[in-house]
Amino acid sequence: MSEEESEQPRYVTQDQHRTDRAELRGELKEEIAGLRQDIVGLTKTIEANQQAMMLRFEQVDQRFEQAERQRAEDRQVMLQQFQQVDRQLEQIDGQFSRHETRLLSLENGMRTTYVTLAVVVVGVAAQLFYTLLRFGFKPPTP
Repeated sequence: MSEEESEQPRYVTQDQHRTDRAELRGELKEEIAGLRQDIVGLTKTIEANQQAMMLRFEQVDQRFEQAERQRAEDRQVMLQQFQQVDRQLEQIDGQFSRHETRLLSLENGMRTTYVTLAVVVVGVAAQLFYTLLRFGFKPPTP
């Protein structure tokens, strides 16, 4: 080929031009169809990921709810145990008060008994002294 031939513009026939355009359209359609398939695949992947995330969120929510229920149950059990301990302490307090009352009563009874016993001893001693004086025994004189 000479330089003149290579510098001259090359013209294509209208049929060749149509054929090339049809080929390009076909390639473009194939590319678009491939892109659509990729988009459909990505959409399905995104939907699957969303479903998996929602499932995980639901599982986490269930775990939180379960933990909350367990915490509430534990709190209720602890509250019942505290109430039971309070009742036991009240019973012990009542028993202590009764024992204290009994002890005070026994103490008062013992005081009364000692006072009575002292009065009886003084009375017996006075009676013995009086009897001795009656029979003629004289107390020692200094």
